[in-house]
This record gives sequence, C-alpha cells and structure tokens, in this order.
Amino acid sequence: MKLHKKQVLLILAGFLTGALAIITLHFVTLKQHSTHYHANFALYVNGTRDTFDNFTFYEEVASCGSNDVGNPKIRVHLHDNKNSVVHVHDDGVTWGHLFANLGYTLGNNVLQTDAGVFTNSTDKKLSFIVNGEPVSSLANRVIGDRDVVLISYGSSTDAQLKKQYDSIKADAKTYDETADPAACSGSKPLSFWEKLQSSIWSKQESGSHSH
Repeated sequence: MKLHKKQVLLILAGFLTGALAIITLHFVTLKQHSTHYHANFALYVNGTRDTFDNFTFYEEVASCGSNDVGNPKIRVHLHDNKNSVVHVHDDGVTWGHLFANLGYTLGNNVLQTDAGVFTNSTDKKLSFIVNGEPVSSLANRVIGDRDVVLISYGSSTDAQLKKQYDSIKADAKTYDETADPAACSGSKPLSFWEKLQSSIWSKQESGSHSH
C-alpha cells in the first residue's frame, strides 16, 4: 500500500519535530565538563632540580573535547615551558599519570628519568612533600587543585628538603583564574554554537546506541 504524499510529509514533520525536541532538551540541560585546574611541583635528583628543558615535555595544543578523552596526555600535562605548573583536565588524575606522560616513571621506591634509574638504598631515597607535609607515597595520589609537591631523590637532610620545597613557585591559583594557553574549552564557557554542536552530537550518539 502506497503512502500518499501528505502522509509522508506528516511522518517527516513528526520525525523532525521529535529530533528538534531532543536536541533542544540536550541543549538546555547540557552541562559543561569543568575539570580544569592546576598544581605546582618540582623534581630534584641528588640536589639538582630537573628543569624539563626539552620541548617534548610540553603540550602546545590540547583539547578537552570528549573525543580526546582517550589521549592520556590531554588529561594532564605541562605547557609553554612552565616546568613547575601542572595542567589537569580530567578527574582522578594522579602524579604517576603526569610522570608517565613526561616519559618518566614514579614509584614509592624508584624513579626513572632521562638521566637514569634511581632506587632507594641505605644512603639515598625518594622523599615526597605535599603542601608542606611529608608523605610516604605519591604515585597513586590524585593531583589536587593548587597542590604544591616536591619529589626529591638523594641524601638531602630535612633542612635541604624544606629549602627545595620552598623553591617551588606556588602560582597555581593564578593559572586557575586565567585562560589556558592552549585555548582549552575547559578554561572558558562553551559558546552557543559549541553547545549546539555538542547537543546534536549527543543526540546522534544516543540514537546510534539504541540500535
């Protein structure tokens, strides 16, 4: 049985109305992913600070869109040769994740950098200070907003560790309050068109999952 032209138009109109209603609902209820904060840190090995002076340590372009969630370097990284400022763009990111993205390995008893592998011994060990307090482990600790963290390997005394910690510039608050150098969408409100695009994609994705 053939459908009349009027019936086809009514079906199309109903479909478009339903699709528009769903997109509008997504648009109105869309909540921007707001994870975007900063922390400060320093790494010392045998009394010398690691300056991370190679461009490979820094992410010049980072997107916080949902399509980039699978890229670990998008979640946490350094920017613009600022070697003490950590940029966090996802929940549950740890200090171990940061070091992995830098190409290093951080454990409770071992540290690997581009200078070699350093393990705890009778005269040298890894020490961690978080927000002024010594802690026994760091790798699995979630990076907190405005954390100030020292990782130090060697035979430094408590006084020397304090001096190393005090050398860290605690400016994460300033970075929290300014735009991300990579123009990451997490650092500013979504525009009308960005929200509309996200709403349309959300509608399409929900439709594909229903099949």
